[in-house]
Amino acid sequence: MKMKNKINRDYQALEDDFTSTFIHELMPGILHNFANPLNTIMGRSKLLQRRLDNAVNKMRDAYPEAAAMNDEWDRIKNDVLSINKESESFLELFRDVSGKFYALTCNEKDRINLSQLLAAEMRFMNFYLEFKHHIKKETNLDKESPDLKGNKNELSLVFWRLIRFVMTRALESEYKEFFLETRHDQRNIIILVKYSGKAMPGETVKYLNQYPRNWDVKPPTVKMEKGVLHAIAVLKTYSALVQFSTEEHLNIMSVTIPVNK
Repeated sequence: MKMKNKINRDYQALEDDFTSTFIHELMPGILHNFANPLNTIMGRSKLLQRRLDNAVNKMRDAYPEAAAMNDEWDRIKNDVLSINKESESFLELFRDVSGKFYALTCNEKDRINLSQLLAAEMRFMNFYLEFKHHIKKETNLDKESPDLKGNKNELSLVFWRLIRFVMTRALESEYKEFFLETRHDQRNIIILVKYSGKAMPGETVKYLNQYPRNWDVKPPTVKMEKGVLHAIAVLKTYSALVQFSTEEHLNIMSVTIPVNK
């Protein structure tokens, strides 16, 4: 038993060592190595489609009597078109993944459009298959939202964690609803999330809405994932106001962030 426990500890240490290099060292290389063949496939498939169209048109002009082959040519052209469409879909998925990991490696402060960042996070969340297939989603993102100065890696992780928190609660509900909206006024960017699911206890909502200074100290009656608390703590560094409430059968999470002048 002692030997087995030691092996488990050694394995866990090796796993932690591997994952510690994953985002900043390994993933950029993986994405780079995928990008080159993907770009070649995209270019060649489009070139193939153009060449096939030209060849079929020349064949039909030169040999009108070969009209019996039209259906076969059309099927081949449709197959090539399908390959092109699937290649473009794969490219979009690749961009969603690479965009997420690129954001996680951005340590410097920059101008960030939160509506664009949240749109990217929503696309990335579709890699959680239950989120993609089982939750009814509706988004209304403010295209005119001003930029915010901040760290992209921080905000990417913050909103990934908050959306995942909402996702788990919505999945446990009967209706499985999720609404995301962004808007702004002269002073603030407002992010509003409404979701179905069991309402949090009143003492938990009160605790979260009070913005306590020390996030390591929690009342024993409050049950909340540490990741959510860390996300809210990071938002505090942006002078954000995070509020939880309920409205009819939906829970509401609002994030109000002052716009940097």
